[in-house]
Amino acid sequence: MDKPIPAFYACYLLRSTIRHASLYVGSTPNPVRRLRQHNGESKGGAVKTSKDSLRPWEMTCLVTGFPSKIAALQFEWAWQHTHLTRHVSPNSRLSRANPGGTRLSPKSGRLRKRPGKPRLCLTDRLANLHLLLRSSSFERWPLRVTFYAADVFKIWQRWLKQDPARDGGIRRGIEVVLCEESAVEGGAEGAPSGIHALDVGYATLKSRLESSKALLEAAEPCRCTLCNVELPGNGDGMLVCTHAACLSTTHLPCLAKHFLTNGADKAALLPVEGTCPACRGDLHWVDLVKELSLRMRGEKEIEALFKVKRARKAATSKANVLLEDDEEGDEASDSDELLNEPLLPHGEEKAEDEWAQLPDTSDVEEQDGVVMRSDPSPLHRRKAADGYAGASMSEPVVENSDWDDADVLT
Repeated sequence: MDKPIPAFYACYLLRSTIRHASLYVGSTPNPVRRLRQHNGESKGGAVKTSKDSLRPWEMTCLVTGFPSKIAALQFEWAWQHTHLTRHVSPNSRLSRANPGGTRLSPKSGRLRKRPGKPRLCLTDRLANLHLLLRSSSFERWPLRVTFYAADVFKIWQRWLKQDPARDGGIRRGIEVVLCEESAVEGGAEGAPSGIHALDVGYATLKSRLESSKALLEAAEPCRCTLCNVELPGNGDGMLVCTHAACLSTTHLPCLAKHFLTNGADKAALLPVEGTCPACRGDLHWVDLVKELSLRMRGEKEIEALFKVKRARKAATSKANVLLEDDEEGDEASDSDELLNEPLLPHGEEKAEDEWAQLPDTSDVEEQDGVVMRSDPSPLHRRKAADGYAGASMSEPVVENSDWDDADVLT
């Protein structure tokens, strides 16, 4: 992949405030924008959430911390189709596919059996979420579950108390919390609250990028704290401690081995967390590699992050004002669950958890052979910033794919 680890990507569970039985699972890099689309306040959204009888919708919980867009889409598909996904063993599934009919394949013309989709209530959706967080496929991901509806969080807690074994089933590093504003019925007056307070950009990494730049531009070359070998001058594969007072730098393989050697799971391939070999402070692997990926692959993102505000003369010639750049275009379009027609990979008798060509929906418009998305998320070209400029990667990369379908669960 030639893109940095996304600053933010989340899977979400929507609930209609009019009819609580109507649920909706999707994913997005910008929850505030996506919720506005679902509620008809801005262009885009999904057909099945466009019914006025179900609006407005609310985001009851978000699952965040995905290392890539594809990772979020994999989790989303598994959450939508827990009765089919191979990330969950058949014996562990909480729901089963209903007997379905047959349909005529538009490509081959042959009849195919398609199992019916089970109807799931809110408790079922939360139970399936708990099941996925315990799955071996996702349990070591740096995930975090945040509830924004206090009543939904109570349902989650009540479901855990029904079986004492459930409470200890999720890995210790996966946080499940209730948003503070939701617990106290609103935050401070005038301050952003709920999903509006989320940071969906790279602003938190700005100071760390400046520290990395200073280390790379220093007269003395950086050396690995663990093996004492000189690190590449362009910073390729160099991890920098996230603690402000520590200047420790290491090779990526060296620190990964250090974390795994001192970790609890000796058979793991990728580390989750560990301690800095220099300052002994706690480190999270995803924080280290996110800064590295942004530094090496995020030239456009870094330019936007360090771009200074420029004074421009207003068209009315009244005064000079400071103008900020328009909102950065998202690198990926939002993804949602498809209603009525279950999204199953192509197969004759058995549906498998694989990627397949998705059918067009009303969220995609075709005009003269050109596909026009309702949420185009254009990339804006900008001049190079006066500040930090990231280095480019030299190895071959694989491009990410998009997923733009939607579903309502009733």
